[in-house]
Amino acid sequence: MNPSHPHTPAHTRALVRAPRPAWALVAGLALAAMGTAHAGRPLNVDDANVNDPGAGHLEAWYAKLPGATRTLNLAPAYAPVQGLELSAALVRDRTAQLNTVSVQGKFQLTPPQSGGCHQAAVLGVARPNGQRGVTPYLTGIATCEVGPGAVHMNLGANRAPGGPTLPTAGVAWEQAFGGLTGHLEWLVQRNAKPSLGLGLRTEIAKGVQIDGSVGRSGGENLYSVGMKFQF
Repeated sequence: MNPSHPHTPAHTRALVRAPRPAWALVAGLALAAMGTAHAGRPLNVDDANVNDPGAGHLEAWYAKLPGATRTLNLAPAYAPVQGLELSAALVRDRTAQLNTVSVQGKFQLTPPQSGGCHQAAVLGVARPNGQRGVTPYLTGIATCEVGPGAVHMNLGANRAPGGPTLPTAGVAWEQAFGGLTGHLEWLVQRNAKPSLGLGLRTEIAKGVQIDGSVGRSGGENLYSVGMKFQF
């Protein structure tokens, strides 16, 4: 990952409450993580960057999500070669006592350009424990440097077993303010209420980041707090 860029990729975020059909449960997970594409803390909207070859990171966070769902999350990522980042995420829904695991590959389609745009694509699968089948997801990503910050745009879809294909979309503005980096983001998935969020992160030691976010969705307050370790 280019250390000069404000944000690196990584994670998966939400589960909706039981009882619901299996596809609706996984769809709730996909909504909060933009089709389950792992986005770098504390964003839900992903950017088009990947780690440098041989570099990786681990993110851990706690989140309060729609439906009073509370989750614990771990998400490691590693780039074995130029332009490819492999990652996984474990989401523990403490409300429904359910674990969901996802794995994905992120492919950088064009290299970063100073003052310009570059693109990436994510392909992955997610599966809650005890469920049959997996939820595949695909996300197209574009990041453009605009003035003092960057805009990230996502467009994707996911399909849980026995459920419909659910399109997802999101856009985020990210900007550094001295030692802090903030963002404003909007994301939506078909059959779910849109979400609006704000986030902030800072590095407290070399390779160690702390971060947090607040948001609103369907009249509910959302939040998350987390850390990121780069290696």
